[in-house]
Amino acid sequence: MDKRALIVRFSSLGDVVLTSCLIDPLIKMGYRPVLLTFTPYGEPFLEDPRLEVLQVSKEELFKVQTIDKLRGFDLYIDLHKNLKSFLLRLMLGGVWVSYRKESLRRRLAVYLKSFRKPYSVVDAYMQSIGVSSGRPKILISQERLELWEERLGKGYVCIGPGARYEKKRYPYFKRVVELLTEHGYSVVLLGDSRDRAYTEGWKGVNLCGELELLDVMAVLKNSSLFIGNDSGLLHMARAAGIKAIQVYGGTHPTLGFSLSEGEGKVIIKGLQCQPCHIHGRGSCKFGNFPCLQIEPSEVFREALSFLPG
Repeated sequence: MDKRALIVRFSSLGDVVLTSCLIDPLIKMGYRPVLLTFTPYGEPFLEDPRLEVLQVSKEELFKVQTIDKLRGFDLYIDLHKNLKSFLLRLMLGGVWVSYRKESLRRRLAVYLKSFRKPYSVVDAYMQSIGVSSGRPKILISQERLELWEERLGKGYVCIGPGARYEKKRYPYFKRVVELLTEHGYSVVLLGDSRDRAYTEGWKGVNLCGELELLDVMAVLKNSSLFIGNDSGLLHMARAAGIKAIQVYGGTHPTLGFSLSEGEGKVIIKGLQCQPCHIHGRGSCKFGNFPCLQIEPSEVFREALSFLPG
């Protein structure tokens, strides 16, 4: 492949992981894909032989050495669409395409129900290069998968209790874990150091705060199911190709980050106040997060539909 395509998505983790839906279509179109992103969001891709990853810090992005590396691509795909990517367009020239971000509609959807239309970021990414649909996919080395299989086995349930903002964090995962373990299922907890403190003393194998992103991908790939919030971990599970259960709080599928058909199950109360913020920031105006008052038994029942016996 002589042609090269640069995929531009700086952050955050979930958004960058979802760009993986473009890798195979670009290869079929004759391009060698390269991903430009901020450190550390490119780490899940580092063992994927289908593309090259260029990770930079925010401070390095517009330095001469970086700009020189970004020149000469046959196609630039802007999947961020902000001031930084606009400046790159001006500096690099060349052929650029971008995706249907629907920023205004998504913001209006927070206030007006009539703007809560079906929308998928993955589909929008695909359509930027003229492909109608697809799914995220990241490849992990067999060596890493076998290493984690030796440590954990396979077929366990991964739980990701964390999310960046409180309005996106389902508060009853501890009980879900208890229900799963009481019925004989093995559970692995995934997350960062903040999640480690939150989950201290829970049943299951607690790996929160211990893993690099590549290892998180391998642990997910060896599991039978992921259960989590509207978070970056959920999108890593999608890219690992495992079924997932997505619990919504202060956000909403209309914002574009919902599981697609066949990827698992979305649990959402569908209240008039959902979504209350495009990113899930801020406090609950009711004080008690009614959107997150979902019985753990309901989450457990949905999990059983994806688990053996």
